[in-house]
Amino acid sequence: MPVLTAARYRNRQFWHALAARRRPIDPAPARAVLPPTLFALFERMSPEDRQHGLDVLGRLRAAGVTAPPLLQAGLLHDLGKAEAGVGLPHRVARVVLRRSVPPVWRWLSGCPTGWRRPYWAVANHPERGAVWVETEGAAPEVVALIRHHEREAPEAWRGTPLTEWHAALCAADATC
Repeated sequence: MPVLTAARYRNRQFWHALAARRRPIDPAPARAVLPPTLFALFERMSPEDRQHGLDVLGRLRAAGVTAPPLLQAGLLHDLGKAEAGVGLPHRVARVVLRRSVPPVWRWLSGCPTGWRRPYWAVANHPERGAVWVETEGAAPEVVALIRHHEREAPEAWRGTPLTEWHAALCAADATC
């Protein structure tokens, strides 16, 4: 993603995050897509991450996506940030430090306990979220999409729907 486009997206994401705390979130679209056990996980997410998941769901649907595993992954891809004290400073630090000072980001996000735990959760949220949804019985495709949503699609996915779904999730999440 070009730097200017990324900056605009992050700016818009920042204002959406602030707004998510002020306005009620309509969970109906999530409830319609997620089975009860996964909807319970959705409700554990911060208001910012729930609203972001709903925004991703909306972009996926606008692109014509109907595949339940992809829609579920779109809603839950940031689940791994839940219940770790992740706030705006941790999110901003990731965006700024990961690209500008990678060694500092690696150190800051390298400890799952103590005051660095939120940074660790932000850095490791794909795996944390994948484990949670897997534990609650999500389809293997949902688990895989969440686990890989910030990486390139694995070579083993070539020729399967997961390749296209991964690209669609990346585009809807603006992480590509």
